[in-house]
Amino acid sequence: MEKGVARFVKTKAVRDRTDEATVLKDLVETGFEQRLRELHQEYQEGEISLGYLAEQLGVTTWRVYHLLEERGLRTANV
Repeated sequence: MEKGVARFVKTKAVRDRTDEATVLKDLVETGFEQRLRELHQEYQEGEISLGYLAEQLGVTTWRVYHLLEERGLRTANV
């Protein structure tokens, strides 16, 4: 891990009174959600397919369909 990132994680863990693993988990989840929304926008604009969206997230097409539904995001791009 890059020094700046490691320092950020340690500082945030102390400030939030939690452990570094929790901070990292939160960062990963936040990044995943952001990437999902970016890819969903491209999907809605017809730039990518649902299959490609799933591939980019490393999940199955069925899983991405459920992820979108859980978040109230449109699953059709028509």
